[in-house]
Amino acid sequence: MAISILCYFVVFLYSCGNDRSTGASTSSSVSFKVSPDRGNPETVFTFTISTSDESEDNLSFRWDWESDGEWDTDFSTEKTVTHSYDLLGYKKISLEIKSDLGTKIMQRELLVTVASDEMVGIPAGEFLMGSPEGFEADDEHPQHTVYLDEFFIRKYEVTNEQYAEFLTESGKDADEQGNSLVNFLIASIRREGKAYKAKKGWEDVPIVGVSWYGAKACAEWYDGRLPTEAEWEKSARGTDGCIWPWGDFWASDYCNSWDIEPHHLRPVGSFPKGVSVYGLHDMAGNAFEWVNDWYQEDYYKVSPKQNPQGPELGGFKIMRGGGWPELSGELRTAFRFGGPPDTTDSRTGFRIVKDSE
Repeated sequence: MAISILCYFVVFLYSCGNDRSTGASTSSSVSFKVSPDRGNPETVFTFTISTSDESEDNLSFRWDWESDGEWDTDFSTEKTVTHSYDLLGYKKISLEIKSDLGTKIMQRELLVTVASDEMVGIPAGEFLMGSPEGFEADDEHPQHTVYLDEFFIRKYEVTNEQYAEFLTESGKDADEQGNSLVNFLIASIRREGKAYKAKKGWEDVPIVGVSWYGAKACAEWYDGRLPTEAEWEKSARGTDGCIWPWGDFWASDYCNSWDIEPHHLRPVGSFPKGVSVYGLHDMAGNAFEWVNDWYQEDYYKVSPKQNPQGPELGGFKIMRGGGWPELSGELRTAFRFGGPPDTTDSRTGFRIVKDSE
């Protein structure tokens, strides 16, 4: 079946809450708004200025779209202007108002992000799982053909903002057995009363400091589940056994690894050149991802050929994809790694899958 992949940016509008003025204040009350407050790379955002008296003070305006000190427009009397953004992150916008009485600068912030709960369909069929004999670790052998039914997987890793929503709406940070879902000393989430909020600037960064129990509980709250190890690997490498999601060559600028600065997590979707054949982001690097299976070193020797679910028991749950502190070898699509399910560290997150209806 043909897979349609839609990539879009979402833009949230925030108010700084403090305007900065220079010189004499204008006597008119001036404000501005943006419409729409979210969109994709082709969206043209409209900025509209409102004043208390259109004829007062001979008002004119100019804009700095990044508040970098370089004005992007000349002074004009136009009160409606347009602009679009193609880079991720917070954007501080400056509007300078000039009148007969002096000038005034107003500032607001935008957050540009691709983070979403978009799901991508992975078609039913066979793929090549593991590594060829004599290549890489023993637990990746034997390389074998696996058949999987159709499923859907999130295009991006679960973010701090999305995980905070889960914590707030579910009203718990531990499961029924008392297992902690998240380590707040590591996760970029804070509690405000009964609600949880992502720290400013970290909204669209992958959640880490989350245990396997937390990943599982969140996935189920979103009416999904964690992927099996086989589902994760097919999503990352496609059907022809690619070493990395984008192919068989290593490229340090295709993913977030220890090979490049700044040596910490980056917002999801920051490395569009490194998408998998299915258009999935960050299947290599940024954050390791919990999957549902227990780890067993020689499982590939006994694994069923159709829809394998992993061993029934074990002491470690599998993490896949490698994280920002790893080098290229640990970011391979076939690399397997295990940890206790209560592990909470600064490099492990997850993404969600759903069954085909």
